[in-house]
Formats: sequence, structure tokens, C-alpha cells
Amino acid sequence: MNAAAWIKPPESTASSYTVKNARVPVVLLSFAEDNGTKTDDVLNSVSSSKGTPEVAFRTTNPSGDRDGLVLVDITVKDGIIARIKPSSEGEEEEEEGTVLDAKKGVCMPTFCDIHTHVDKSHTCERSRNESGSLAGADKSCQIDEIHWTEEELMARMEFSLKTAYAHGTSAIRTHLMSGPTQGALTWPAFMKLREKWKGRIELQGVSLSILSFFKDEHSSRNLARTVKAHKGILGAAVSCSDYGGTDLDPHTTCGDEIHALLDKVFQLAIEFELDLDFHVDENGNEESKGLLHISDAAIRNNYKGQIVCGHCCSLAAQTAENLEIMLQAAKRANITIVSLPMVNQWLQNRCELGEKTPRRRGIPLLKEITTRNIPVCLASDNIRDQFYGYGDLDMLEVFRLSVFIAHLDRPSLGDWPKAVTTTPAQAMGIGETHGLLKEGGPANFVIFRGRQYSELFSRSQHDRLVVRNGKWIATTVPNYDELDPILDHHALSKTQPLIGSNDSKENRKTIV
Repeated sequence: MNAAAWIKPPESTASSYTVKNARVPVVLLSFAEDNGTKTDDVLNSVSSSKGTPEVAFRTTNPSGDRDGLVLVDITVKDGIIARIKPSSEGEEEEEEGTVLDAKKGVCMPTFCDIHTHVDKSHTCERSRNESGSLAGADKSCQIDEIHWTEEELMARMEFSLKTAYAHGTSAIRTHLMSGPTQGALTWPAFMKLREKWKGRIELQGVSLSILSFFKDEHSSRNLARTVKAHKGILGAAVSCSDYGGTDLDPHTTCGDEIHALLDKVFQLAIEFELDLDFHVDENGNEESKGLLHISDAAIRNNYKGQIVCGHCCSLAAQTAENLEIMLQAAKRANITIVSLPMVNQWLQNRCELGEKTPRRRGIPLLKEITTRNIPVCLASDNIRDQFYGYGDLDMLEVFRLSVFIAHLDRPSLGDWPKAVTTTPAQAMGIGETHGLLKEGGPANFVIFRGRQYSELFSRSQHDRLVVRNGKWIATTVPNYDELDPILDHHALSKTQPLIGSNDSKENRKTIV
């Protein structure tokens, strides 16, 4: 990245500077109440559902331009956003410290990626998913387990963190394989990396187990203890296979036992004071109603913690009546829904023989969810593994492709920039320090050369500028050849047979 090509960063010793003419989504701005700004003339403070102050400028269009973007000047002092004010074109005003011109480039707070699987990242070539299907991902993921060691796991996970950091992400929640073998590797590796990356990436871990795992009282309690000891989040896969919601899925749907097993999950979460993060309804089956069962269990158990439900693809297969029932239940249970459009576009409705074109989009009904005031996030999910053979933990790419796939840009993008910043930060419990450009908050933001969404989404924006705690960081992503020594050493033999469908699945992942 050659920052000098369009903005010269301030000297590393500079304690204060102002970025002028930055175009910011107005929903991502937050002002201090006592900053001396002429509130009546400039902004209108409103309160969000989480109690976080947000602002909209008083102009002829209080939402900014037609895409909700507004020009501002951002003053940074000692790593903190000291002031945000409307840009005054044609007017010179003396600013403290260095003045930098963003040239109307879009500026956003650093991203929060609430659903990833960095423990499996960069294994797609070693254990290839030949069919590209969810079932094929399951089988090839199980094959790859034989190569996992602490050394290679740490190398792959840290490579992913380096990449996300360079792209402008400051918070990541990763699901971790938590079966007996892999769990003994993933959680210690996670703890080491969380400590190593403290201050650069807020790293959270979620245990990943199929719902039938919770039939084992002893093992499920031990898992809850492990999660608690590692300050993690308890997770489970519910109605989350190709046959989710039917009797052909004994591992994540579990027939009539689903209600008792969900009660067990919630009771463990209450006892050990854990938040919950589910994989749910990752299929296009009308029978798959895991979100409804989770919502009912939360209400039934009077659960007060944070609940996140990822995927929820089967919402698109529901009748209008059932959709309303499921969304109303999710609203009552205070659930946050996470959509993973890139991965589910790749996996869902795939012909395993590669002979047919998919007809479904593999996403939940995002607009219908938001009209019920249910929080929605967009996230990366898997990268370069068996569940998605591509991806780079670039949240701009996630946002861009989500807009295309779900038609989020009409009539206006409105609040959708919050789905990769503010909303996941709130669901992760870090909303005070992440997800907003906030006066008095840390100066963590990304400046892009694209000036409107039409420019932002049309090019890769690899010349983006990332600012962390007021300092401009290097944005060069690591080269893939850094992983060669690890991946070559643990290369998979081409002659190794695929695992048959009758092999034991009880301790392996059965969903993305």
C-alpha cells in the first residue's frame, strides 16, 4: 500500500491531526454531549435501542445524502477522536496539528466480524471439498483433522488475524472446533493469540458442538467449564445440516429431543454465566425451524444473556404465517441474527455433481428481519477451507457482496453500514469502544479512496488507509507463501480415501 499516492499520513510523532472531507455514513457517528458543538444548528441527537447516542445532521436532508453519507472533519488527539464536525467547503478554519484531506473518500469505523472460523482457515487445498456441498465440507473437514498440531494451527490462525487487521478489522469472534481432539488444541491456541493480539484485535471464542453432543451430561458440563475458563461463548448447531428439520438429521435436529437438549444448553449457559452463539437453519428446508425452537427455549428458561443466531437460511423457505411466528419469537427472545451471504451462496442449493445451476440465494430474509427491529449482522464465516474455498476476512468485501446478493442498496443503504460495525459490536459486548466514530472514543477507522458507494463497491480499495488508536498502520496483507512450510509439511496424500457417510459423526462439526 502506497499511502502517499493519495493521502500522506501524519508524522509518527504527531499527537494531533485533522482528517478533512471524510464522507461517513451518518448512522456511524456519535457526538459527545458537551463538546460545544451548536447542537440546534448542526445535529439532532437520538437514542438507539441499545442506548448509544447517534446523530443525524440538520440539513435539508437530515439523513445526509441519498445514501446516508455526510462530509465531516475528524480531529484526532493522543489516539482519541477529539472532535467531529461538518466539513465547510470553501471555508478555511484553523485546525490544531496537521491537516489531511480525505478528498471525500468514504470513512468508516474499523470493522467487527462476529462470525468466523479462523481455526479451519487456509486448509482448502490440503483437504479439498470436491463436491462444494455442505455434506462434502463435513467429510473433507473431518479428513483435515489428522493434520492439526498446535504449531500449524497457530500459524494458520495468526495468518488470518494479520490479514483481517490489515483490512481494517478490530474485533473478531471465531467459532472453535471443540471435540475431544481438536478442542484440546483450539482453545489453548486461541488463548495465546488473544493475548498476543490484545490491543489490535478483540478476539472472542465460541465452542462449536452439534446439539446431540449435549446428551452427554458429563462431556457437556466439562465443555461449559472449558468455555468459562477461557472467557468464551457457548455454542451449538441446531437444525443445521442439509436435512435440518427432518428425521434424517439426528445430530443437529434430534427429533423430539430438541426441546430438552436446548433446555440443557440454556441451563448450562445460565449456570456458568455464558452468552450463547448458535449455528442454526443452514439449509433451505421449510421444516427447519431451529430459530423458533431456540427462541422458545430462551423464553422458557428466562435467559437474560446475549443470544446470537448465525445463518438462519431456512427463513427464506417459510410461509408468510410461519415467518411471522418465527420472527416475533426471535424478537421476544432478544436474538441477534447473523447472515453469512458469501459462504451460503457458495454452499447452499449446490448440485453435488456440478450439473445444475442453483436457484436459491442462501440468505435469510434480511429486510423482513430488520422491519421487525431484530438486530442483523453481516460476517465473513469461513475462509479458504472446506466450507468456502475463497475469502480473505475483508469485511468490505463481505459488505459489498451482501449488498449485491440481498439488494440492500435500494431504496437506500440506510442503516446497513451498522451491520458490519455497530450492531456486531453491540452483540459482542464491546459497543463502547468499537463500531462507531465517536467523540471521546478511540481513533479507529478506515478511509477508502471511493467517494460514494458506487465507487467504493466497484474496486477492491486495496489502497485503503487504516488508523488504529490514532496511528496509521501498514495495510499490506501477508503473502500466502508464508504458510507453505506448515501446509507442505502437513500435506494430504492424494490417495487418502474420503470418509464414508456411515463413519462416526458425533464429535465433528456438521455445519459451517
